[in-house]
Amino acid sequence: MSGIVLEKVTKKYGDKLIIEDLNLTIESGSFTVLVGPSGCGKSTTLRMIAGLEHSTEGSIHIGGVSMNQVEPGKRNLAMVFQNYALYPTMTVEKNIEYGLKNNKVPKEERQRLITEIAETVGLTRHLHKKPEFLSGGERQRVALARAMVKKPAVFLMDEPLSNLDAKLRQQMRAELIELHKKLGATFVYVTHDQVEAMSMGTRIVLMDGGKVMQEDNPHNLYYDPANLFSSRFIGTPPMNILALDRCGEEIRKLAPQQARYLGFRPEKAKFTLEPGMEPDNTVSLTGTLSGRELLGSEIIYKVLLENGLIISVKCFDRPERELEAVRLYVKKEHLAFFDAQEQRVRVAAQSGISTAGSIGDSA
Repeated sequence: MSGIVLEKVTKKYGDKLIIEDLNLTIESGSFTVLVGPSGCGKSTTLRMIAGLEHSTEGSIHIGGVSMNQVEPGKRNLAMVFQNYALYPTMTVEKNIEYGLKNNKVPKEERQRLITEIAETVGLTRHLHKKPEFLSGGERQRVALARAMVKKPAVFLMDEPLSNLDAKLRQQMRAELIELHKKLGATFVYVTHDQVEAMSMGTRIVLMDGGKVMQEDNPHNLYYDPANLFSSRFIGTPPMNILALDRCGEEIRKLAPQQARYLGFRPEKAKFTLEPGMEPDNTVSLTGTLSGRELLGSEIIYKVLLENGLIISVKCFDRPERELEAVRLYVKKEHLAFFDAQEQRVRVAAQSGISTAGSIGDSA
């Protein structure tokens, strides 16, 4: 078993609090991604799991065993860094072999492991090259191979793809997903890139200010945000957020008493041809298209509502719309409400409601 449990973990540097009372369980065999803005504590959390940093308070268990007094080299894990950390004077083969030699693995066994791992990550024909003659993606594979050859129960990865170009990052993401399936090990992956997080992780831990803001699978994190931070961090463009006191009376009637904000995803807003054409159980929006961004199969419009707020609308249809007055609608089931503390407020299911309030009209 290679599950990881952090209990009431706190990390301080002098008087500066980085991680505060963190409780986190990473299931054995999962691909868990720690994601969040720079300085949110995700890399520090990873380094504490690795033993490269010591927690100020709390405990860390791997496979049910406390790691608080265990040295990094004895935690049965491997770490892949952003900068690859390859030995420039050694060949690919020697880079992969280095850790095995230090661990006194017999030569015949070393060769078997190197051959096996090189084939798995596509490095067989590069074994006798030095890092300077490899591409960024090939160097990343060497770093992965060097970690894999140890047969660890846990892989820790700290922004390993950030130095690659967009096309190569996409390719390496797919390869890491397949590698996880093959190995069945526990992967803990740190990134600030929500695309990496959402496309790779079976479990996402969204962090900010040293705290877990939401922990969930990618689908729920996107469609069911627990707070305003989650709704704004995940999604491109992020969820549209409107202050309820800027919305019309009909909208405010739909909201729970403690709600202060209304949100909906940009792709959930649909254009309507004329007033009265909206489906039942929707809320309507009126405004003016103020800009558009063409993204291949998608078009993202900026809409200036009549109350002065600006929202994003993501469309997948053509042709492009003129920058003119428009009317939109959103199904009530796609609305999310948040309270004054920016936490999600759940709405009890309501049947038979067909009145369409207007978001665009201020009270």
